[in-house]
Amino acid sequence: MILREKFVVDVSPLRTSREFRYLFVARVVSILGLGMLAVTVPLQTFTLTDSTMHVALVAAVLGVSTFSGTFAGGVLADRADRRLVIAVSRGTAGVMFAVLALNAFLPAPQLWIIYVAAAIDGLCGGISATALMAVTPSLIPRDKIPAAGALMALTADLGSMVGPAVGGVVIAATNVGVTYASAAALTAVTTFCITRLPSLPPADATQESAMESLRSGARFAFGNRVIGGVLAAGFVTMLLAGWAVLIPEYATEVLNVGPASTGLLYTAPAIGAVLGSLTSGWTAGARRVGVAIFVAMFVSAAGLAGAGATSILVLSLVFLAAHGFGDAITEILRYSTVQRHTPDEFRGRVAGVWSAQVTAGAALGALVAGAVAALVPVQTALAAYGVTGLVCVAFLAVTLKSLRALDETPEPSYVE
Repeated sequence: MILREKFVVDVSPLRTSREFRYLFVARVVSILGLGMLAVTVPLQTFTLTDSTMHVALVAAVLGVSTFSGTFAGGVLADRADRRLVIAVSRGTAGVMFAVLALNAFLPAPQLWIIYVAAAIDGLCGGISATALMAVTPSLIPRDKIPAAGALMALTADLGSMVGPAVGGVVIAATNVGVTYASAAALTAVTTFCITRLPSLPPADATQESAMESLRSGARFAFGNRVIGGVLAAGFVTMLLAGWAVLIPEYATEVLNVGPASTGLLYTAPAIGAVLGSLTSGWTAGARRVGVAIFVAMFVSAAGLAGAGATSILVLSLVFLAAHGFGDAITEILRYSTVQRHTPDEFRGRVAGVWSAQVTAGAALGALVAGAVAALVPVQTALAAYGVTGLVCVAFLAVTLKSLRALDETPEPSYVE
């Protein structure tokens, strides 16, 4: 029983906090809707244009606007009621999903509406995600932050598996208009859940201008020895996220498998991540958090290196699942560490830096992986990508002494 409690994901935040339950449900429903759109938007765009370039451009518009939204969300979350920020941004996104549904039902759907919706939805998504990250610690006791991080990570991992699959089934059974309408309805549920939260203003709202607020937030985040170290570690973690661009060629040229098995290769890391989240109960009591972060990062990078070192499908799936497992544990530990060491008045802006890093790092990781694949055979590229990650992890473990030595106590103090 003790062993079970130590390792099984801690769900006590859901039992003890009504507000956190609303937040959790809001996130689950939101991620399901966004997962459906991850399939719907590119599929409709390609159907209308028969152009992969337009698919990429829509994705680029979404990415750039999301990146901008993370900074805007950070500033807003430290100046205004965070509940209102999340509710307005999610509500606006839901309106745009409804617009996309109406557009899809037109006799001649318009491409420009998809571009406009991508820009607005990306901005709203960046704002709401950043403000939501700043809100979570306000709803639960300090010692439950790792558990909350694990539950939030679990929603993202499950969403990455379930959302696109549900979207594909709905499109196959009906059409893209129904999928957009479903996403709009789910977003309405999300917005309702957020409105059930109490007013959540920052403890000490900043009076700085928007630009100065951004600068002071960045100074705090990167000047803090613990948070700065976590962000540096996160940059390597995000670079490793570029593995996905190697999979199509790897599946065809190395494993000699078809579309069904290729889909399994994409799913395997998500399965590993879910397993990591479900067995994350130990993270709440971890004291040598810095060491644990580096070990989890090592497992993540080693999984990619192992996948590149084999031409057997089953082994590739196991190694990619190990990558996802390590990545999930890294995310949970990094999240709880940042939240524990960030004063409330900086939470929005630090969350903005965190979210911007995720957005930019993943894109850069894809570019790095693509560049490596252009220079060497794909199997070597995947292995080299993972080995490079191992080298970076080892370098950070040696140089980030403050993070490596971090030993959390029951009541950790801010480290300046």
